[in-house]
Formats: sequence, structure tokens, C-alpha cells
Amino acid sequence: MQIMKDIVSNTIRNLGLQKPYNDQSVIVHWSEIVGDDIAANAYARSVQQGTLMVSVNSSVWSHHLSMMKESIIDKINKFIGYKLIFDIRFQAGYFSNSKNEENTDINTVPNIKYQLSKVTLDENDVQTMQETSNHISDKYLKQKILRIMRKDFALKKIKKQHNWHQCASCTVLCPPEETYCTACTLNKKHKLLYTIINTLKEIPWIRYAELYEHIACTEEEFQQAKYTLTAFISRDIQEGDYDKFKIMSFIMLTTGAKIEAVNDAIINKTLEKFRRKK
Repeated sequence: MQIMKDIVSNTIRNLGLQKPYNDQSVIVHWSEIVGDDIAANAYARSVQQGTLMVSVNSSVWSHHLSMMKESIIDKINKFIGYKLIFDIRFQAGYFSNSKNEENTDINTVPNIKYQLSKVTLDENDVQTMQETSNHISDKYLKQKILRIMRKDFALKKIKKQHNWHQCASCTVLCPPEETYCTACTLNKKHKLLYTIINTLKEIPWIRYAELYEHIACTEEEFQQAKYTLTAFISRDIQEGDYDKFKIMSFIMLTTGAKIEAVNDAIINKTLEKFRRKK
């Protein structure tokens, strides 16, 4: 026999509400994820296309949390169970006005706020909302889930009226001119980025024209991957990791020189530059 927690989870997933539910979970459980000290000075406001918007009470805290961004992203994604958040934007000066804001998809259709208020839900939609929320004991979370579900059902009706269609990779609705939803588009971009980075790790001297024969990507995506990998290796060397292979990879990435052209003199010269910078 399924426990109530599993029933709620399965219902939300089957309704296609998993992402908005997870988005809201980040906000509802913000204090639990980051701790009371951070939560007292920063408020998770909304999730927009994989980016978490956080209001902070001062520029000092904004700078402090920016230094902790990667750690916070990791904690959030571990809490949710998959890579939901890719970036965080900290905004100082909006802390006191943020706690009543909600994360809604209200800018994707013209005049959506007005249209949402005019939508009448079907009896099946209302029944589904009640059956799902009845198993949630937390009153605050229950109200949030009901608002999310109500807006989601209404928004889907409006989107279908504007010829939106199902994403090619998931059940989310997309604008007529798009093939994939925003989340799937971001996931595809990140997978492509990692594929290019892994190729550059194996062949650091490869050029865009050569890579394109095997991996379809834009030159901008190639340069972004190259910059990302170069930055990671550069950071390791600056922190004292003088692994010879890493130094050779850095030289090949930045100069395009092939492995046979990288000799000890070039390696020592590059290493000396990093030591002086350090």
C-alpha cells in the first residue's frame, strides 16, 4: 500500500507539476537548505528558467553570498534531487518587499494576468486540486500548492488557446515557434557544453572547424566551453597544482599548439608566469 507521501509525489508528477512544485519547494524550504543565518539576511524570491532570484538586505551580504554561490547551488540541487538550479542572482535592497512574491509563469502570454482571472476550471481540475492538497498537512505549503495548481491549470488552458504545443522532450507546453521548453533547452545546452569540454580535455589543441565535423555546435558555444575549461585549469595552477599535464593543456588551449610543439622550455616559462601572478 502506498503511503500518502508517495501518492502526493506521484500525483504531482503525473499532472506535469513537478518542476513548479520543485521551484516552490526551494522557496518554502530555503531556511532548511541554507541555514538560519543566511535565511535571516537573504530571501529566495523566485525561480526563472533555472536561475534562482534571491533578495538580500545589504550589498555586503550580496557580495558574501556571491562568493558562496556554487556551494548554495550544490545544496539546493542535492535537496531537490537533480540539477534544478544553474545560477543564482543576488539583489540587494529588495529584501523587505520580497516575501509576498510568488514564482509564476505570467509573462509568457500577452495580457496573461487578466486572462488568468477569467479562466473557469473544469470540475476534474478542481477535484484533482482537492485530492492532491488533502494529503498535505503543512497549511502554508498546502496554500502554495493550491495556488500553483490553480494557475497551472488556467495557464495551460490559455496556452492551448494560443496554439502552444507539448515540448519534444517532456510534457511542458511550448510556444508555437519553439521545439523544446526552456528547461529542456537549458539541459540540452549544458549537455552540449560538457560534451565539448570533454573533447577539449582529450584534444586541447582542436580548432572549431575540426570539432564541428564531429559535434554540431556554434563557434560561440565552442569558445564558451574552451573558456570554461581554461578558467578551471588556470585556477588549479594558480592554487599551486603544478601538474605537468594541466600546464600542457593550458598552453594548448590558449595557443592552439599541438602536443608535440609543447616543450619543457614553454612549460617552465608558463609556470613561472603563474608563480609571479600568485
